Amino acid sequence: MIRWALANALRGAGYEVTAVEDGSKAIELARNEHFDFVVTDLAMPGVDGWRVLETLVKMQAPPRVIVMTAQPEDHFCRRVKEKGGFAYVEKSHLIEDVKETLKAACGI
Repeated sequence: MIRWALANALRGAGYEVTAVEDGSKAIELARNEHFDFVVTDLAMPGVDGWRVLETLVKMQAPPRVIVMTAQPEDHFCRRVKEKGGFAYVEKSHLIEDVKETLKAACGI
């Protein structure tokens, strides 16, 4: 539900969005296409958001990775930044925080 709601909200705000259901598909797609941003959840079955972040930031032209979680921990924000993440968002503020992050990054 969250993936669907976020994708629809961002499309409605004028962003081009590609949504996939898990981390391994996100990594595979990012290896074959260029994305300016990737939004990933930390908790996912199989390949989790930490692995997505670690893999994507090592790419030759890495996307900026926005990491989200429903279980905020103070150390998560610091850890995301240390691993090269662009932003950290708590799901309770998800859609508005992601829109604001994208607007700021795009100079809007």
